[in-house]
Amino acid sequence: MKSEANIPPVHRYQRSLHDYLRILLRRRWAFLAVFIGIVATIAFYSFAATPIFKATVQLLIERQAPRLLEQVPGGSEYSYNEEFYQTQYKLLESRALAKKVVDKLQLKNNPVYAGMFQKLPANADEALKQRAEESLVGAIAGGIQVTPIQQSSLVDVSFSDPDPKFAARVVNTFAQCFIQQSLDLQFAASQEGADWLQQKLTEARKKLEDSEAKLNEYKKEHNIVTSEDKETLTGQNLEQLSKDLLVAQTQRMEAETRFQAVSQGRPIPQVLNNPLIQTLKGQEAKLIAEQSELSRKFGESHPRMIQINNELAATRGKIGAEMSQIVQAIKNEYQMAKAQEENLKGALDAQKQSTQDMSDRSIQYRVLLRDVETNRALYENVLKSLKTVTTTENMPATNIRIVYPATVPEAPFYPRKTRNMLIALVLGVGCGIALALGLENLDTTLKTPEEVEGWLKIPNLAMIPHIEGSASNPVEGSPELIVHHGSQPQVSESYLGLRTSILFSTADQAPRILLVTSSLPGEGKTLTAANLATALAKAEPPVLLVDCDLRHPSLHTLFQVPREPGLSNFLVGDINELPLVETLVPNLLLIPAGKIPPNPSELLHSARMQKFFALALEKFGRVVVDSPPLMSVTDAAILATMVEGVLLVVKAGAVPRKAAMDAVGQLQDLNAPILGTILNNVPIHRDGYYYYYRYGSYDYAEKDYSQGSRTAVKSATHLSPMAWVKTRLDDVKNKFS
Repeated sequence: MKSEANIPPVHRYQRSLHDYLRILLRRRWAFLAVFIGIVATIAFYSFAATPIFKATVQLLIERQAPRLLEQVPGGSEYSYNEEFYQTQYKLLESRALAKKVVDKLQLKNNPVYAGMFQKLPANADEALKQRAEESLVGAIAGGIQVTPIQQSSLVDVSFSDPDPKFAARVVNTFAQCFIQQSLDLQFAASQEGADWLQQKLTEARKKLEDSEAKLNEYKKEHNIVTSEDKETLTGQNLEQLSKDLLVAQTQRMEAETRFQAVSQGRPIPQVLNNPLIQTLKGQEAKLIAEQSELSRKFGESHPRMIQINNELAATRGKIGAEMSQIVQAIKNEYQMAKAQEENLKGALDAQKQSTQDMSDRSIQYRVLLRDVETNRALYENVLKSLKTVTTTENMPATNIRIVYPATVPEAPFYPRKTRNMLIALVLGVGCGIALALGLENLDTTLKTPEEVEGWLKIPNLAMIPHIEGSASNPVEGSPELIVHHGSQPQVSESYLGLRTSILFSTADQAPRILLVTSSLPGEGKTLTAANLATALAKAEPPVLLVDCDLRHPSLHTLFQVPREPGLSNFLVGDINELPLVETLVPNLLLIPAGKIPPNPSELLHSARMQKFFALALEKFGRVVVDSPPLMSVTDAAILATMVEGVLLVVKAGAVPRKAAMDAVGQLQDLNAPILGTILNNVPIHRDGYYYYYRYGSYDYAEKDYSQGSRTAVKSATHLSPMAWVKTRLDDVKNKFS
């Protein structure tokens, strides 16, 4: 036998979108139960929960505090990084800050929180009171939410409470206490720094006084006189003499250079730039030009020429006299500079000798002086730092400011009813669909024609609706024969459609011997065989219905006829004629099962059974055989090899896929002529099956195939799509024949 696990993946049934919609429709009650449950639960929670209001204040935490004064000398700026901000956020969430808020707002007297302390006994010790206060502080700290704003120095601080005014008051107080806490921390740090600087200032003053005392004692001992600029007179004189000597040497060298140039007759700036000489030179040049011009007109003895020559000689004499005076002045200047240089050299040498004598004593003096200067500089720096810190203590400056204070919130932050209801709808739909699909996957039965054809890989010939109240039907005489009585038109139409599908199931002649079986007991194969035989009898009489279920026969009960004589009597040789029994259905004869034999399988596999079918085909156009279930006994498998067509009844929603697939596999292993399946007991008016029923319902002409005549009878019958197409093709052929 074949099992579901052995079927290749390509043979498995693939659901379409329509199948999923059908699943949701069929599982709608489970879907609705989950959907309504989730929506109702969230709605009840959202509308019954106490509204919570959130008030938010926005703070600016800068990287550096405002610098009102110069930074303390020797200090270094604090490096603000991510650790700094994380520290600030933790301080905002700290219980210490929450306790300051509790104390400032006096929440112990607040009616909401006063109950924590009123419940304490009158003789409660400090530990109980401390625990109650810690609980209050924890309640306030638990309502604080710190939300940093990315890529900025801003942070939102929120507090949630059922009272919107109280929430705004608490969070604003939080911000103020946080700023005050920052100032207190800075003040404490400044106070500690001031105390430390005061101690260092006392030490520096003591060192400065000691060093100055030592310096003064040494100066008195060695008779050292100092100037205000901390240089000795000897050093000043030596420095001044060196400067004067350098100036004298420079002046002497310049005078010497001028004197040598004048002595050698080279022009010097003092001569060239002399105004008198420049004037005389101009007169000389003018006279020379006039002399040259007159010499071309007059002779040397001309009075005018004589006058010009005299004037020219006088001018040159004046130039020579002035040059002599300048040269003498330059010579005197040179001699004076040389003498000055010699004097300064002598004074400098004498001063150097004096300075050299004092060098040994000045070494210790300079050491003491450096100590005094160092101690004085240290003292002044510490004093300046102390003044700066002392001034900063009284000038509060913090790097934290309130950007937007909290306002009283108008709408509650929690619960968010609109969002919750949207989530409830989405969650309800999702969980409902998941439950519906989960139940569908757990349900391995076959429920629709598509599933039957998809899993079994054989056509589904008809879909028989569920028969309502057949046991208590008021129709007299075999109420289960729906086709005969016409009490339920939909069921009758389905059986008539099944008859049409069987007649067009093969390309040649329709099968004459039909076996109706099922996978498991209780699938309605006997009722299907009886109504199918009734439908066939209406179209092409006569039709024979045979009860081959020799273990649990029931056709005789359904038709209300005796069970004996029957098929078993014929097979054992008690009778040689067919034990035909007339039924209430015209043109339909029945052969009941007869006496129940001890070995039904052997009887059905005998030659008498072959003879039985041969005799039946001689007298009847169609033979419908009812057999036991395939998976229970081998009777149906034996009969499947003797008939011309096998119909497998599948009860909708009751037969596991594996059982039906094993039954089909068993028939295929026997090479039985499987015509298709009949989906039985389908609840048409519920769970989405109505669509499938109406899909193949059409009005068409019911045909009477007896004696080759065709009688048009208008009827609504359920057909599969393939059967309906075949019916229409046959109608077209008849019109042209």
